[in-house]
Formats: sequence, structure tokens, C-alpha cells
Amino acid sequence: MEPLLDLDRDTFVAINTGMTNTVLDDVMPVWTELHKEPVFWAVIAMFVLFQILRQPRDLNSMKSKARAWLIGALILGASMGLADLVAYRGVKIWVERPRPEAAGVPVELRTHSHSGWSFPSNHAANNFALARTVQILAPTWTIPAYAFAATVAFSRVYVGVHYPLDVVFGGLIGFLCASFVAFFVRKIQQRMDKTHK
Repeated sequence: MEPLLDLDRDTFVAINTGMTNTVLDDVMPVWTELHKEPVFWAVIAMFVLFQILRQPRDLNSMKSKARAWLIGALILGASMGLADLVAYRGVKIWVERPRPEAAGVPVELRTHSHSGWSFPSNHAANNFALARTVQILAPTWTIPAYAFAATVAFSRVYVGVHYPLDVVFGGLIGFLCASFVAFFVRKIQQRMDKTHK
């Protein structure tokens, strides 16, 4: 286990201090907190509305699309909530891994100092839950969704608040939580469809 943690620390230092450049120094601190900006969620809402209104055949098809996206929003909320719960209230307090700054690792901190444990990354968990939900609901947007989640995960290492393994496992937690929630919701839908027949 120790060689893996050593490699993780070395990779952190290589990304956080070795990849320094002025463009990333300006972009990554903003990118890492993008989900906290109301404009981000406004863009997501406009995207969903566009998907509902795109190529409407009739009122019933629009209602059907709206219902599907409403269920999708519920899946997303439940997925992100579950991912956050598992990562923050479960794994973090069990593993108790200090953040790089608190562990004495050389850090170029490009955002505010963070308290709490490092492993896993909640940002990665939440954004990969978002990406997995997009994959399920709108498969044509899968690559952009995962690209966004991956760059947010990378930003957590670049700004100096997480190790690479933190974001990898956070992403895995988010993916699995969204997959579980979607599976659970589909089972409920199937049962409801059977009872309405």
C-alpha cells in the first residue's frame, strides 16, 4: 500500500507543481468551483429545456419528454446526494486521509485552504454522478459530460486540494451511485407500468 501512496504523492507533486502554467493558473481555480455558480445551473436548465422542445411532434411527445427529463432531474439529484453521502459521510471519515497541504506535501495552493479529509473527492463524485446521469438520459452528450467531469477532477489536483487517487475513487463512487439510482428508478418505473396495464 505504501508504494501506491508514494506514487500518488509523486503524481500529485508532478501535476500540482510540475505542470504550472499561467493559463491553467487562471482557469483551474474557476473551473474547480464552477458548479457553485448560478450561471452553470442556468446553462444546464437551458440545455434540458432545449432537449424537451427539440423536434416536438405534438403536445403528448413534449409531455413525454418533459416527464423523462423530470425523472432524469430526480435521478441526478438522488445520484449526487447519494454520492456526496457515501464520499463525505462514509468513506472520508473511515479513511481519514489528510489533504496534501495538511500532510506536509509540497503544495502550490491555487484556491482557498480546505478543511476536512482528502479521500475521496466529493467534487469528483458529484461530477461523475452528473456525467453518468447524462450518459443514461442523453447518450449523445456522454463524451462532453465525462470530459467536463474529468477536467473538474483534474482541477482538484492542479489547485492543490486532492491527490490523484482521491479524484479517481471519487469519480468511481459518483459513477456507481448514479448507476444504482438509475437502476432503482427503472425498476420502480417497470413496476408502475405493470400495475397500470
